[in-house]
Amino acid sequence: MPKAAWCDVCSAHVWLDAEGACVNGHDASHVSNVYEVEPKPDPLREVGDVFRRAADEAGEALGQAGSSLKEAWREAEPSAKEAADSAGEAARKAAEAAAAFGRRIVGSKPAGSPPEPPAPPPAPEAPEPPAAPDTPEPPGSDD
Repeated sequence: MPKAAWCDVCSAHVWLDAEGACVNGHDASHVSNVYEVEPKPDPLREVGDVFRRAADEAGEALGQAGSSLKEAWREAEPSAKEAADSAGEAARKAAEAAAAFGRRIVGSKPAGSPPEPPAPPPAPEAPEPPAAPDTPEPPGSDD
């Protein structure tokens, strides 16, 4: 374990070398109150360890969730496909009904067809035959 002490020349706490002298070059006679120091943890290493553990835990959780999701899809897939088929059939029927309704309103011609020619004007009415000339009443019909 590394050692530190008070150096009288530096007037500060300093690290000691292997022989117990100040790392700034002052011999051991200037050093007092020697103590062992636990090395400070490297904060970046600690953060890396935390991330590594979190990634491992997340990977395990995702693996479990992934298999759960796969199983859930296996169970739900037939129903989902059936629902999709039913929705497609309903859409087809709705389209057919809308087309029939449109034909009733507009006629049976599809969109884009040329318009029907206009109906011919009505034929003029035949003139009434000329009135018969005034004919005298036959004889003997005076009654």
